[in-house]
Amino acid sequence: MLLHLRVVMFILFCWFYYDNTPPGHFWSKVFVVLVLFGLVISHFSMFWTNGRKTRLANIYLDSGLCFALGFVYLNSSAYLILLGIIAMTLFMSISDVRILKTYSILFLLFLLAEFLARFIVYGSFDFLGGLLNVSFVAFGAIGGNLVRKLYDASDTLNEQYKKLDESHRALSEAHFQLKQYSDQVEELSTARERNRVAREIHDTVGHKMTALLVQLELAREFLARDVKKSEDILAICDQLARTSLEEVRYSVKTLRSDDKGEQNLIMAVRTMLEDFHQAAGVKSELKLKGDPSTIPDSMRPTIIRVIQESLTNAKRHGAASKSHVLIECRESEVKLMICDNGIGTAKIMPGFGLVNMKERIEEHAGTIFFESLAGGGFQTEVTFPLLQKKWMIGGSA
Repeated sequence: MLLHLRVVMFILFCWFYYDNTPPGHFWSKVFVVLVLFGLVISHFSMFWTNGRKTRLANIYLDSGLCFALGFVYLNSSAYLILLGIIAMTLFMSISDVRILKTYSILFLLFLLAEFLARFIVYGSFDFLGGLLNVSFVAFGAIGGNLVRKLYDASDTLNEQYKKLDESHRALSEAHFQLKQYSDQVEELSTARERNRVAREIHDTVGHKMTALLVQLELAREFLARDVKKSEDILAICDQLARTSLEEVRYSVKTLRSDDKGEQNLIMAVRTMLEDFHQAAGVKSELKLKGDPSTIPDSMRPTIIRVIQESLTNAKRHGAASKSHVLIECRESEVKLMICDNGIGTAKIMPGFGLVNMKERIEEHAGTIFFESLAGGGFQTEVTFPLLQKKWMIGGSA
């Protein structure tokens, strides 16, 4: 809309000069037509090209044509209104302060020259009229500057909105990925919990239930042939069932303690060794080296389970009567050693219990080592690495 008004203003003011040209001044009218022609061509050239240099050259051309009108028609200051429109165009298009200052200085020089020429020709000068027309030029420049700042603010707002929209999309995508990750973590936690329950079932009652079923089958076979033998077998079954019940109760209690994450590790190990002694008759010696508070809460249930599984295997497979448990807490690792006085074995065949024990340890990036000799007992060595943290305060050295 402003572009069309600019052309209309050029036509109207040139028509004003053309209409006020005295009869007989043919070349003056031709000059006005040429000025109008130049202003219209410059106008469309300015807005059809996006180069700043081209636009600036067109503005200087428009200003020169307007000042030419002023020098030809010294009796009229209407050309200053055209210069006000051109000044508005300049300040709307250009933000370079150096260019604006240069244009302002040239404008004042040409304006003073025009006023001086008018004074020389007519011997007088309408100061008030000239001041009003000059103020219109200043108003056009100020208005153009404000419009340019408004456009700049609008462009900045659009750019910020675009960035905000991109950030919103990125955030939505990140939220979606986080939701997927959360679902995967939940599935993984569920799978780990299932594996943990399976290990608990095996570690506590699995073997005893198998032995109980075998003894019940034997009791059934001897029931008709040897009542005394059947009673002995049933007594063994009774003992197996009671022991399994005690282990189930202990496992449930340990699971509840695991959820709290604050159970005292040494107290829990001592309690477990005492319960195992009462249930299986195995004497145990517990040694502690270092500070057990360095052991993470997440690692403590695994340590207890490893000791429990090792002692269960020592009694079940090695017929051990004594065991030694060593927990050594170092700065960078935790070492666990369990050895017994059982019959041992010349060839270690990892079963479900040892595999579960290995899986538990590997969840904490630990390692496990078994050693046994026939008649020389069984030894289990476990190493858990500890996460190290380092802070630098007061310098980078």
